Amino acid sequence: MMDSMRMARILGWVGIIPLILANLGFWKGYGVVALTLGNMYAAIILGFLGAIHWGLAMNREHSEDAPMLMMWSVIPALWGFFALWWSAPVALALLILGFIAQWFTDYRINKRLNLPKWFLPLRSGLTAAVISLLGLLLLQLYAGF
Repeated sequence: MMDSMRMARILGWVGIIPLILANLGFWKGYGVVALTLGNMYAAIILGFLGAIHWGLAMNREHSEDAPMLMMWSVIPALWGFFALWWSAPVALALLILGFIAQWFTDYRINKRLNLPKWFLPLRSGLTAAVISLLGLLLLQLYAGF
């Protein structure tokens, strides 16, 4: 049986594939469709990352951390939802900011709670990849690649 660290790594990096495809699609001429799908997927992933905090809160139901974890858990999903209401370039910028804010929140939570040692390094790598891929979409949009 595969351990949770290895499974998290595999699933995390497989989860980057739609953003790679959005970039390839944009580059191949599918502009608005690729950009829209990339933005939508990024918003979904941002909501997923917030949901991690809901799970942490449920696991610490009687802890003083639980209410703050639950409050934060919905912010990334709402951020992603409202980011999609703007034009594609603004949405990309807002989504990038959302991923940065989520990483800082995870960094603080990782220091405070007893999370697995692999959690923050994995989150850091995935966040860097997502921000890079969203930034590349933004660059393609403005540079006309």
